[in-house]
Amino acid sequence: MRPGVCKFGCEARDDVVTSGDRMFDSAYIRASSVNRALDVIGDRWLIMILQQAWFGVRRFDDFQARLELARSTLTNRLKHLLDHEVLVREAYSDRPRRYEYRLSVKGRDLYPAAMMSLAWQQRWAPPTGQALVQLRHLDCGKLTTPRMSCAHCAGEVDPREVDYALGPGAREIASRAPRRRRSTVEGQPATRTLVSHELLEMLGDRWTPQVAATAFFGLRRFEDMREALELAPNILADRLRRLVELGIFRTEVYQARPQRLHYRLTDKGRAFYPILLALMQWGDRWYAPAAGVPVILSHRSCGAVLRPQVVCSACGGLLDSHNIAPVAAAPSVARSQQR
Repeated sequence: MRPGVCKFGCEARDDVVTSGDRMFDSAYIRASSVNRALDVIGDRWLIMILQQAWFGVRRFDDFQARLELARSTLTNRLKHLLDHEVLVREAYSDRPRRYEYRLSVKGRDLYPAAMMSLAWQQRWAPPTGQALVQLRHLDCGKLTTPRMSCAHCAGEVDPREVDYALGPGAREIASRAPRRRRSTVEGQPATRTLVSHELLEMLGDRWTPQVAATAFFGLRRFEDMREALELAPNILADRLRRLVELGIFRTEVYQARPQRLHYRLTDKGRAFYPILLALMQWGDRWYAPAAGVPVILSHRSCGAVLRPQVVCSACGGLLDSHNIAPVAAAPSVARSQQR
Protein backbone atom coordinates (compact mmCIF):
# COMPACT_ATOMS: atom_id res chain seq x y z
CA MET A 1 0.00 0.00 0.00
CA ARG A 2 1.55 3.29 -1.03
CA PRO A 3 2.07 6.01 1.64
CA GLY A 4 -0.75 8.48 2.06
CA VAL A 5 -3.48 6.12 0.88
CA CYS A 6 -5.49 3.84 3.15
CA LYS A 7 -6.55 0.35 2.15
CA PHE A 8 -9.90 1.77 1.03
CA GLY A 9 -8.29 4.38 -1.23
CA CYS A 10 -8.76 7.32 1.15
CA GLU A 11 -6.17 10.03 0.58
CA ALA A 12 -4.04 11.50 3.39
CA ARG A 13 -2.63 8.99 5.82
CA ASP A 14 -3.31 11.16 8.87
CA ASP A 15 -7.02 10.83 8.06
CA VAL A 16 -6.95 7.06 8.42
CA VAL A 17 -7.74 5.81 11.89
CA THR A 18 -8.81 2.20 12.31
CA SER A 19 -10.30 0.40 15.28
CA GLY A 20 -6.82 -0.88 16.11
CA ASP A 21 -5.71 2.60 17.16
CA ARG A 22 -6.06 3.80 20.74
CA MET A 23 -9.05 5.98 19.91
CA PHE A 24 -10.54 8.01 17.14
CA ASP A 25 -10.07 11.76 17.16
CA SER A 26 -13.13 13.14 18.95
CA ALA A 27 -14.31 15.13 15.93
CA TYR A 28 -14.36 12.01 13.79
CA ILE A 29 -16.31 9.97 16.32
CA ARG A 30 -18.96 12.68 16.13
CA ALA A 31 -18.79 12.40 12.34
CA SER A 32 -20.34 8.92 12.40
CA SER A 33 -23.63 8.77 10.53
CA VAL A 34 -25.21 7.23 13.62
CA ASN A 35 -25.27 10.78 14.95
CA ARG A 36 -26.94 12.06 11.79
CA ALA A 37 -29.65 9.41 12.18
CA LEU A 38 -30.18 10.25 15.84
CA ASP A 39 -30.55 13.91 14.92
CA VAL A 40 -33.71 12.85 13.11
CA ILE A 41 -35.24 10.02 15.16
CA GLY A 42 -33.51 10.10 18.57
CA ASP A 43 -36.69 10.80 20.54
CA ARG A 44 -38.95 8.27 22.26
CA TRP A 45 -42.19 9.67 20.86
CA LEU A 46 -40.76 9.60 17.35
CA ILE A 47 -39.71 5.98 17.85
CA MET A 48 -43.23 5.03 18.94
CA ILE A 49 -44.89 6.91 16.08
CA LEU A 50 -42.63 5.17 13.58
CA GLN A 51 -43.37 1.80 15.15
CA GLN A 52 -47.10 2.40 14.74
CA ALA A 53 -46.56 3.51 11.14
CA TRP A 54 -44.68 0.26 10.42
CA PHE A 55 -47.69 -1.63 11.82
CA GLY A 56 -50.04 0.18 9.44
CA VAL A 57 -51.38 3.08 11.49
CA ARG A 58 -52.05 6.07 9.22
CA ARG A 59 -54.46 8.52 10.80
CA PHE A 60 -53.94 11.14 13.48
CA ASP A 61 -56.73 9.91 15.76
CA ASP A 62 -55.44 6.34 15.54
CA PHE A 63 -51.91 7.41 16.47
CA GLN A 64 -53.31 9.37 19.40
CA ALA A 65 -55.53 6.54 20.63
CA ARG A 66 -52.76 3.93 20.47
CA LEU A 67 -50.03 6.10 21.98
CA GLU A 68 -52.22 8.04 24.46
CA LEU A 69 -50.31 11.12 23.40
CA ALA A 70 -51.34 14.78 23.79
CA ARG A 71 -52.54 16.26 20.51
CA SER A 72 -49.96 19.04 20.65
CA THR A 73 -47.11 16.58 21.18
CA LEU A 74 -48.33 14.31 18.40
CA THR A 75 -48.76 17.26 16.03
CA ASN A 76 -45.22 18.44 16.79
CA ARG A 77 -43.66 15.02 16.22
CA LEU A 78 -45.60 14.35 13.01
CA LYS A 79 -44.47 17.73 11.69
CA HIS A 80 -40.88 16.82 12.52
CA LEU A 81 -41.13 13.57 10.56
CA LEU A 82 -42.78 15.37 7.65
CA ASP A 83 -40.10 18.08 7.65
CA HIS A 84 -37.41 15.39 7.47
CA GLU A 85 -39.35 13.51 4.76
CA VAL A 86 -39.60 10.34 6.84
CA LEU A 87 -43.39 10.53 6.50
CA VAL A 88 -45.53 11.89 3.68
CA ARG A 89 -49.04 13.28 4.07
CA GLU A 90 -51.86 12.19 1.77
CA ALA A 91 -55.47 13.41 1.82
CA TYR A 92 -58.11 10.73 2.32
CA SER A 93 -61.10 13.07 2.80
CA ASP A 94 -61.97 16.43 1.23
CA ARG A 95 -64.94 17.43 3.40
CA PRO A 96 -63.65 17.88 5.98
CA ARG A 97 -60.04 17.79 4.85
CA ARG A 98 -58.32 14.83 6.50
CA TYR A 99 -54.87 13.38 5.98
CA GLU A 100 -53.08 10.09 6.38
CA TYR A 101 -49.43 9.87 7.37
CA ARG A 102 -47.51 7.25 5.41
CA LEU A 103 -43.91 6.15 5.45
CA SER A 104 -41.89 7.65 2.61
CA VAL A 105 -39.14 5.78 0.79
CA LYS A 106 -36.78 7.34 3.31
CA GLY A 107 -38.97 6.16 6.18
CA ARG A 108 -39.22 2.62 4.83
CA ASP A 109 -35.44 2.62 4.54
CA LEU A 110 -35.37 2.61 8.36
CA TYR A 111 -36.84 -0.89 8.28
CA PRO A 112 -33.49 -2.68 8.86
CA ALA A 113 -33.02 -0.66 12.06
CA ALA A 114 -36.59 -1.48 13.09
CA MET A 115 -36.11 -5.21 12.46
CA MET A 116 -32.83 -5.38 14.37
CA SER A 117 -34.41 -3.40 17.21
CA LEU A 118 -37.20 -5.95 17.38
CA ALA A 119 -34.70 -8.82 17.38
CA TRP A 120 -32.73 -7.20 20.23
CA GLN A 121 -35.90 -6.56 22.20
CA GLN A 122 -37.08 -10.16 21.82
CA ARG A 123 -33.75 -11.54 23.04
CA TRP A 124 -32.77 -9.07 25.72
CA ALA A 125 -35.65 -6.82 26.77
CA PRO A 126 -39.14 -8.13 25.94
CA PRO A 127 -41.94 -5.75 27.01
CA THR A 128 -43.25 -7.00 30.35
CA GLY A 129 -46.87 -8.13 30.35
CA GLN A 130 -47.44 -7.27 26.70
CA ALA A 131 -47.92 -9.24 23.54
CA LEU A 132 -44.68 -10.26 21.85
CA VAL A 133 -44.39 -9.12 18.25
CA GLN A 134 -42.85 -11.72 15.97
CA LEU A 135 -42.12 -11.57 12.26
CA ARG A 136 -43.10 -14.00 9.55
CA HIS A 137 -40.93 -14.14 6.43
CA LEU A 138 -43.44 -14.34 3.60
CA ASP A 139 -40.92 -15.83 1.16
CA CYS A 140 -40.33 -18.96 3.23
CA GLY A 141 -43.45 -18.82 5.41
CA LYS A 142 -41.56 -19.24 8.69
CA LEU A 143 -41.31 -17.12 11.80
CA THR A 144 -37.97 -15.36 11.76
CA THR A 145 -35.57 -13.57 14.04
CA PRO A 146 -33.81 -10.99 11.86
CA ARG A 147 -30.04 -11.20 11.85
CA MET A 148 -27.42 -8.99 10.26
CA SER A 149 -24.90 -10.46 7.84
CA CYS A 150 -22.14 -9.32 5.50
CA ALA A 151 -23.37 -8.96 1.91
CA HIS A 152 -20.01 -10.24 0.61
CA CYS A 153 -19.50 -13.44 2.61
CA ALA A 154 -22.92 -13.89 4.30
CA GLY A 155 -21.18 -14.23 7.67
CA GLU A 156 -22.98 -12.84 10.71
CA VAL A 157 -21.69 -9.42 11.72
CA ASP A 158 -19.76 -9.38 15.00
CA PRO A 159 -18.48 -5.97 16.18
CA ARG A 160 -15.19 -7.58 17.20
CA GLU A 161 -14.63 -8.51 13.55
CA VAL A 162 -15.20 -5.03 12.11
CA ASP A 163 -12.48 -2.48 11.37
CA TYR A 164 -13.01 1.23 10.80
CA ALA A 165 -11.35 3.81 8.58
CA LEU A 166 -12.24 7.41 7.91
CA GLY A 167 -14.06 7.92 4.64
CA PRO A 168 -13.90 10.79 2.16
CA GLY A 169 -16.74 12.67 3.89
CA ALA A 170 -15.15 12.71 7.34
CA ARG A 171 -13.40 16.07 7.08
CA GLU A 172 -16.51 17.90 5.92
CA ILE A 173 -18.67 16.59 8.77
CA ALA A 174 -15.93 17.00 11.39
CA SER A 175 -15.59 20.68 10.46
CA ARG A 176 -19.25 21.40 11.18
CA ALA A 177 -20.34 22.66 14.57
CA PRO A 178 -22.04 19.88 16.54
CA ARG A 179 -25.82 20.07 16.60
CA ARG A 180 -27.63 20.21 19.91
CA ARG A 181 -30.78 18.16 19.89
CA ARG A 182 -33.58 17.71 22.35
CA SER A 183 -33.52 14.82 24.75
CA THR A 184 -36.60 12.98 25.95
CA VAL A 185 -35.85 10.69 28.84
CA GLU A 186 -39.03 11.62 30.70
CA GLY A 187 -42.43 10.00 30.44
CA GLN A 188 -43.68 6.46 30.07
CA PRO A 189 -45.04 4.88 26.89
CA ALA A 190 -48.57 3.60 26.57
CA THR A 191 -48.88 -0.09 27.36
CA ARG A 192 -50.13 -0.88 23.85
CA THR A 193 -47.01 0.29 22.03
CA LEU A 194 -45.32 -3.15 22.14
CA VAL A 195 -41.98 -1.40 22.66
CA SER A 196 -40.08 -2.25 25.83
CA HIS A 197 -39.00 0.50 28.19
CA GLU A 198 -35.39 -0.60 27.77
CA LEU A 199 -35.45 -0.22 24.00
CA LEU A 200 -36.99 3.23 24.36
CA GLU A 201 -34.29 4.18 26.83
CA MET A 202 -31.64 3.02 24.40
CA LEU A 203 -33.01 4.79 21.31
CA GLY A 204 -35.39 7.47 22.60
CA ASP A 205 -32.74 9.75 24.05
CA ARG A 206 -30.08 11.50 22.02
CA TRP A 207 -27.13 10.69 24.26
CA THR A 208 -27.66 7.13 25.49
CA PRO A 209 -26.98 5.37 22.15
CA GLN A 210 -24.09 7.72 21.41
CA VAL A 211 -22.44 6.85 24.73
CA ALA A 212 -22.96 3.16 23.99
CA ALA A 213 -21.56 3.62 20.47
CA THR A 214 -18.24 4.99 21.76
CA ALA A 215 -17.43 1.52 23.10
CA PHE A 216 -17.53 0.11 19.57
CA PHE A 217 -14.82 2.64 18.66
CA GLY A 218 -12.66 1.29 21.49
CA LEU A 219 -13.30 3.92 24.15
CA ARG A 220 -13.39 2.68 27.74
CA ARG A 221 -12.63 5.61 30.02
CA PHE A 222 -14.91 8.38 31.22
CA GLU A 223 -12.63 11.20 30.10
CA ASP A 224 -12.14 9.72 26.63
CA MET A 225 -15.90 9.43 26.17
CA ARG A 226 -16.49 12.93 27.49
CA GLU A 227 -13.92 14.40 25.12
CA ALA A 228 -15.20 12.43 22.15
CA LEU A 229 -18.82 13.46 22.64
CA GLU A 230 -18.17 16.94 24.08
CA LEU A 231 -20.64 16.00 26.78
CA ALA A 232 -21.14 17.59 30.19
CA PRO A 233 -19.72 15.34 32.94
CA ASN A 234 -23.02 15.10 34.81
CA ILE A 235 -24.91 13.99 31.68
CA LEU A 236 -22.26 11.42 30.78
CA ALA A 237 -22.18 10.09 34.36
CA ASP A 238 -25.96 9.70 34.33
CA ARG A 239 -26.00 7.85 31.01
CA LEU A 240 -23.13 5.57 32.03
CA ARG A 241 -24.85 4.75 35.30
CA ARG A 242 -28.04 3.84 33.45
CA LEU A 243 -26.19 1.79 30.83
CA VAL A 244 -24.59 -0.21 33.64
CA GLU A 245 -28.01 -0.69 35.28
CA LEU A 246 -29.45 -1.87 31.96
CA GLY A 247 -26.64 -4.39 31.57
CA ILE A 248 -25.16 -2.76 28.45
CA PHE A 249 -21.86 -1.96 30.18
CA ARG A 250 -19.94 -3.63 32.96
CA THR A 251 -17.25 -1.82 34.92
CA GLU A 252 -13.66 -2.72 35.77
CA VAL A 253 -11.45 -0.78 38.16
CA TYR A 254 -8.17 0.18 36.49
CA GLN A 255 -7.00 2.67 39.16
CA ALA A 256 -7.70 2.44 42.87
CA ARG A 257 -6.82 5.92 44.19
CA PRO A 258 -8.72 7.82 43.05
CA GLN A 259 -10.96 5.10 41.69
CA ARG A 260 -11.16 5.04 37.91
CA LEU A 261 -13.31 2.68 35.87
CA HIS A 262 -13.27 1.09 32.46
CA TYR A 263 -16.70 0.67 30.86
CA ARG A 264 -16.85 -2.49 28.78
CA LEU A 265 -19.62 -3.93 26.66
CA THR A 266 -21.50 -6.97 27.91
CA ASP A 267 -23.01 -9.57 25.56
CA LYS A 268 -26.24 -7.60 25.76
CA GLY A 269 -24.38 -4.44 24.82
CA ARG A 270 -22.59 -6.06 21.90
CA ALA A 271 -25.94 -7.37 20.67
CA PHE A 272 -27.02 -3.75 20.23
CA TYR A 273 -24.39 -3.25 17.53
CA PRO A 274 -26.58 -4.25 14.54
CA ILE A 275 -29.07 -1.52 15.47
CA LEU A 276 -26.35 1.13 15.47
CA LEU A 277 -24.95 -0.30 12.24
CA ALA A 278 -28.37 -0.09 10.58
CA LEU A 279 -28.75 3.52 11.74
CA MET A 280 -25.28 4.30 10.42
CA GLN A 281 -26.19 2.77 7.07
CA TRP A 282 -29.38 4.87 6.93
CA GLY A 283 -27.48 8.02 7.87
CA ASP A 284 -24.87 7.27 5.20
CA ARG A 285 -27.55 6.87 2.55
CA TRP A 286 -29.56 9.98 3.36
CA TYR A 287 -27.18 12.40 5.09
CA ALA A 288 -23.63 11.70 3.93
CA PRO A 289 -21.88 14.73 2.40
CA ALA A 290 -21.30 14.92 -1.34
CA ALA A 291 -17.69 13.79 -0.86
CA GLY A 292 -18.84 10.41 0.43
CA VAL A 293 -19.47 8.53 3.65
CA PRO A 294 -17.58 9.69 6.76
CA VAL A 295 -16.65 6.24 8.08
CA ILE A 296 -15.87 3.08 6.10
CA LEU A 297 -16.21 -0.36 7.65
CA SER A 298 -14.40 -3.54 6.67
CA HIS A 299 -15.31 -7.09 7.63
CA ARG A 300 -12.16 -8.68 8.99
CA SER A 301 -13.49 -12.19 8.37
CA CYS A 302 -13.55 -11.78 4.58
CA GLY A 303 -11.55 -8.58 4.05
CA ALA A 304 -14.31 -6.85 2.09
CA VAL A 305 -15.86 -3.46 2.72
CA LEU A 306 -18.75 -4.25 5.05
CA ARG A 307 -22.20 -3.79 3.55
CA PRO A 308 -24.61 -5.05 6.18
CA GLN A 309 -27.86 -6.70 5.22
CA VAL A 310 -30.76 -8.07 7.27
CA VAL A 311 -31.60 -11.71 6.59
CA CYS A 312 -34.03 -14.39 7.73
CA SER A 313 -32.83 -16.70 10.49
CA ALA A 314 -34.77 -19.59 8.93
CA CYS A 315 -33.80 -19.47 5.25
CA GLY A 316 -31.10 -16.80 4.98
CA GLY A 317 -33.12 -14.75 2.50
CA LEU A 318 -33.11 -10.96 2.53
CA LEU A 319 -35.75 -9.26 4.68
CA ASP A 320 -37.38 -5.98 3.74
CA SER A 321 -40.62 -4.09 4.28
CA HIS A 322 -42.35 -6.03 1.49
CA ASN A 323 -41.71 -9.63 2.52
CA ILE A 324 -42.31 -9.71 6.27
CA ALA A 325 -45.50 -9.54 8.30
CA PRO A 326 -45.84 -8.86 12.04
CA VAL A 327 -47.48 -11.55 14.14
CA ALA A 328 -48.56 -10.76 17.70
CA ALA A 329 -48.31 -13.67 20.14
CA ALA A 330 -50.65 -13.84 23.12
CA PRO A 331 -49.36 -12.09 26.27
CA SER A 332 -49.07 -15.45 28.05
CA VAL A 333 -46.69 -16.65 25.30
CA ALA A 334 -44.64 -13.47 25.64
CA ARG A 335 -44.28 -14.06 29.38
CA SER A 336 -43.20 -17.65 28.90
CA GLN A 337 -40.51 -16.57 26.42
CA GLN A 338 -39.12 -14.09 28.95
CA ARG A 339 -38.39 -17.01 31.27
